[in-house]
Amino acid sequence: MLNIGYAQEIITPPVGVGLAGYMNQRPNVGMYDDLMVKVVIFDNGKVRCGLAVFDLCDISQELFNALEARIVEKFGSELHNNLIICANHTHTGQDLRFDHSELGRYSFNQTVDSAIRAIERASMNLLPGEIEYGSVYNNPYGFVRRYWMKNGTIVTNPGWCNPDIDKPESDFDRTIGIIRIIQNGKTAALICNIAQHGDTVGGSIVSADWYGRFAQEIQHALKAGMPVIVIDDASGDINHFDFHQKIDQTSYDEAVRIGRGYAAIVLNALDGLEKLEEDEITVKNSTVTIPHRKLTPEEVAEAQHILDTVPDIPKEGDFESQDLANKVPAALRFFAQRALDCHTKSSPSHDCRLTAIEFGRTMAIVSLPGEPFNGIARGIREKSPFKHTFFASLAQSDSDYVPMAECFERGGYEVQPGIDSIAPGAAEEIIRVSLENL
Repeated sequence: MLNIGYAQEIITPPVGVGLAGYMNQRPNVGMYDDLMVKVVIFDNGKVRCGLAVFDLCDISQELFNALEARIVEKFGSELHNNLIICANHTHTGQDLRFDHSELGRYSFNQTVDSAIRAIERASMNLLPGEIEYGSVYNNPYGFVRRYWMKNGTIVTNPGWCNPDIDKPESDFDRTIGIIRIIQNGKTAALICNIAQHGDTVGGSIVSADWYGRFAQEIQHALKAGMPVIVIDDASGDINHFDFHQKIDQTSYDEAVRIGRGYAAIVLNALDGLEKLEEDEITVKNSTVTIPHRKLTPEEVAEAQHILDTVPDIPKEGDFESQDLANKVPAALRFFAQRALDCHTKSSPSHDCRLTAIEFGRTMAIVSLPGEPFNGIARGIREKSPFKHTFFASLAQSDSDYVPMAECFERGGYEVQPGIDSIAPGAAEEIIRVSLENL
């Protein structure tokens, strides 16, 4: 018999706590909606495991370490080893990486406390349940954000209706995965797997981005306040910008539009889900060593030349990836300094835990570190022995972008070097170890 428990807790930061996701500081000035940590626990009498998903831009190493200490102390190391801890990637969630103010530390501690309460309540709420699962190949709101330009270069977010755009760098896997938990004859929780950046709102107001609007729309349609969880499929090179249309795609209204759109797709697919007939659960963990970037003498010299020659002109407003494509002086200097820091301050590599939660031989949930390019999920899904393989990115590690090897020579925002940034070959190693896990 499979027992399932779930809980959610608010992790909205106080006014003044910084928001994550951009390169400039953004103390928040209020909120559109609450941020949550959502937990689902599965227990078949032999194995207890689950997901802890945060409305955050990422899981910093400090947060992961703090959660590990508290979870092991209260629930034991086995549960910690059997949890996938991940973020959904909202860019209007609190900054737990760089905001070390007194208010920022208070918010950090409250986030950890809320997660422990959610895990505890989910564990106490275990009841017999059934799982239905499936997928639909339909993601009309996602776009590859790296483009081949007519001059043969790659540019990230090259601008709306840019006449120099040739074509996207690649295609991507448009699979939307769905796991429905049924208890007492009704939908008790949903876990949805979607490849999409959570950066539709912008500005300095707290929001769970489209993830929050997605959850609210499904709750309204099903007339229930159950947890609706989004785990982020590999989307390091995916966002919602359609550069062929000259429209405002950064606003709270855009979060509402996309959230409602994804909700309609998921709701329409619920009647076609299959019942999970097996209650066997297996959790597998492996460690992958991720190499860090090493710059050539020519790359170091080029970075220093930029700092020596580009004027130091501050940029007003939000500082985003588009500024690099537009050669904004502040962006050029910012990434040049990052390159020098990469050269002088990076360690050789870091280790990351990869976790696979397997349900019988038909369904698996696989963790991925950092912001993996969509090709990583595609490479694993195509060779996975499971009928449905779902991915939880931004999990178990503070790993930044994980591009495909061929992308490094092509350029673009995601492959810019920084302290402990990923080296070529990391994506292929993650695919290899993940498939060994499966």
